[in-house]
Amino acid sequence: MQFAPRVVNVSDGDKLIAFRIHGVSPEFISGIRSAGLNTADSDKLIAFRIHGVTPEMILSLKQAGYQPDADKLIAMRIHGATPEWVAGLKNEGYDHVDLDKLIAFRIHGVSPDFIGQLKKLGYAHPEPDQLIAMRIHGVTPDFISSLQSRGMKDLSIDKLVSLKIHGID
Repeated sequence: MQFAPRVVNVSDGDKLIAFRIHGVSPEFISGIRSAGLNTADSDKLIAFRIHGVTPEMILSLKQAGYQPDADKLIAMRIHGATPEWVAGLKNEGYDHVDLDKLIAFRIHGVSPDFIGQLKKLGYAHPEPDQLIAMRIHGVTPDFISSLQSRGMKDLSIDKLVSLKIHGID
């Protein structure tokens, strides 16, 4: 059977079997290449299929201004950072966030909804590292609302994180 060797240099029989098992077809490889990612790494192509990296995902991220490499694409899929989720962040004003930070956002639960709630509480555009710190330390919109209802308004994000770290609810 002529499978992928004419598209990617695969001389290892085990790789050919893995290609077949995971659906790494010549069409899939061509689609990945057409999306602008010219990888010949058979392990990466297999990982793309296993984790659901598609040509459409690559094109969507490129249209959003990103130039993801194979490892970033795989990490984004593993952690659920979809193009739709990235578009939601863009709608909240976070359209040029580094890919590593986007992955950290997903890992720690920084979502478009979380950002929108912060805006309503007066925190218009925290830095990406501040958003991550808030999520890591449990600074939630409810926590902020509780403090504000007790007269503690206009607290900096660093102060909110510090209060939470020190167990002040």
